[in-house]
Amino acid sequence: MKTKSLSFLAICWLFALRLQAQDMIYKTDETVITAKVLEINTSTVKYKLFSSSIDKVFELPKNNIHYIVYQNGTKEFYNTTPATTYVETETAKLPVQKANKDFHKNIIALNCFDMLFTNFSASYERVFNSGKISLKIPVSIGLQGKPNTSNYTSDFYETQFLQNRNYAAGLELNIYPFGQQRHTFYIGISTFAGSFNYYENITTTSTNYGYTTTNIIGQTLHEGTHYSGMIHLGGYIGLTDNLLLGAKLGVGFKREYTVVEDYTLPIVEFDFNLGYRF
Repeated sequence: MKTKSLSFLAICWLFALRLQAQDMIYKTDETVITAKVLEINTSTVKYKLFSSSIDKVFELPKNNIHYIVYQNGTKEFYNTTPATTYVETETAKLPVQKANKDFHKNIIALNCFDMLFTNFSASYERVFNSGKISLKIPVSIGLQGKPNTSNYTSDFYETQFLQNRNYAAGLELNIYPFGQQRHTFYIGISTFAGSFNYYENITTTSTNYGYTTTNIIGQTLHEGTHYSGMIHLGGYIGLTDNLLLGAKLGVGFKREYTVVEDYTLPIVEFDFNLGYRF
């Protein structure tokens, strides 16, 4: 038993010596290298990786070193940088992306997808201080460059409320699970309301030789309204610190009020937008 105890103490002593023999190189890119410093020159530091079995000597420019903590506890500074959180590595990994706490809280965006229906649609989004919640106000004006003059129906694929839009506005509540980063996503709920034009065919019927035919003799133009509520998923890709590409997909229900009849229909919405953060 005494021999086993002495062996255990010897192992612990050797392990402690090994821990004390390591040097810690803190780099300016917020990474840490566990190493054994071999040589310090005028402009570089030569070292070996502490826990690696490869007997290779690495060389690191002093410009890339914040400071070194040697095995005896001595700390030697090379570059003074603000206090930060370091990520320990032995292969010079890049720092993990963290939520930006100093972000611009305003985003304006142009809905490029709505241009296909000749609508001018834009939005303003305000991000709260936490970076995880925002309110967005979308607005749209219909230019009706390609009006849909077909007879109004309540079919799911009917697009007169888009093509013949007069005006529309809404409100969105978005949640960013990972806060504000250069590339990020959000989930949310939204409501939207607007006015649109639609057409109703004026018809007459005639009977010849026992067959009844329907003839269109004109159209009547009406104005209808619609309201919708959706849940959506979207995100932004940062092209620069300010310029953004965004997309959003939403599903929900739409209520349309017309002189023909009032309809409740399922709705799928897709947005593709170009944004600017300030």
